[in-house]
Amino acid sequence: MHELEKTLAEQLKITPQEIEKRKKMLDFTAADEEILKENKPLFVRYLDGMIKNFYDQQISIPEIARLIGDAESMQRLKLAMSRYIIELFDGKYDDIYVNRRLRIGKVHHRMGVSSTLYITAMQMLRTALNQTVDMTFFKQKDFMTANLLKAAISKILMFDMQFVFDTYVSSLVDEADAAKQEVSRYASNLEAEVAKRTKQLEELSLKDSLTGLSNQRAFYDHLRRELSSAERYQESLSLCYLDLNGFKKLNDTQGHQSGDNLLALVGKAMLAVTRDSDIACRYGGDEFCIILAKTNLDDAVIVVNRLIEKFKSYDNQGVSFSVGITSTEREIESDKYHNSDSFVKQADELMYKSKAASKKKQGYYITTDKQKTKHI
Repeated sequence: MHELEKTLAEQLKITPQEIEKRKKMLDFTAADEEILKENKPLFVRYLDGMIKNFYDQQISIPEIARLIGDAESMQRLKLAMSRYIIELFDGKYDDIYVNRRLRIGKVHHRMGVSSTLYITAMQMLRTALNQTVDMTFFKQKDFMTANLLKAAISKILMFDMQFVFDTYVSSLVDEADAAKQEVSRYASNLEAEVAKRTKQLEELSLKDSLTGLSNQRAFYDHLRRELSSAERYQESLSLCYLDLNGFKKLNDTQGHQSGDNLLALVGKAMLAVTRDSDIACRYGGDEFCIILAKTNLDDAVIVVNRLIEKFKSYDNQGVSFSVGITSTEREIESDKYHNSDSFVKQADELMYKSKAASKKKQGYYITTDKQKTKHI
């Protein structure tokens, strides 16, 4: 594989094991991740003010002002910083997150930002974030939460700085590769074996035992990765959100065993019509999702129609589907991509339009980003 076909983390050989090792060295724990995620709404609320204050300070430094150069560049930087601050509080700090940090380092290096200016900017950002913490929790006299949150902020910023500096000094990695080649081969084989065993264990915990589909935890892991890939390669990604019509009545009249049998039939039908690259999931209860990589809306509708025909061929007890389908087609045009939560919310809202129609007349209904609710 050509180097340009690899992510920055792959080029720098930053593995998931290395990421976890760095967290441990910084004492960046699951508790730190949780408190950052819990307080995300706070920083989203004050985001615009923090961004304004941050760049007011930045442009007061002549060297930084010269690097920014013009209003358009300033606007792009503000948007990028807004996204960065939101990601700081996502609570998910894995290889996707690290790749974004490495790209930040790459961009800073290309712009000619020195390590001194970068450290100064990070200190300004930490101050801005801490001021928001103080403004909120010290006013409430919740000093313990304030101190824990400020400590977590310091750790995640230090975690990020490590990877940014990795891109600054990546040439040194190349020089060291020759000496480590033999050890790397052994470590690579060992990591592959460990990854294989780990994957087998993970797969057991990511399956819904009743339907054989991926469960909700696996669904969100897959969706984050597929959205990241779709954004990176500018490809269509479609999400189908299904809810069963008449399932509650079946459960109430014929019992939970009949309901379980029906759910198993849905899983059987989904697996029968999807490709190996598609990801069929039981979202929860009688709600299901299908992630369709490299698939536009029109093709996603074809998949759902195949699913409906397959399900009709079974003894489905009069149960039908309400379906919402959304895709990244508009995001490709606007270059403004959904995160996983907003993407699911969009599909869910479309599904509820189908659900409303199904209450007026029984049957299968599909609503997409492009088309109004359609009765099948």
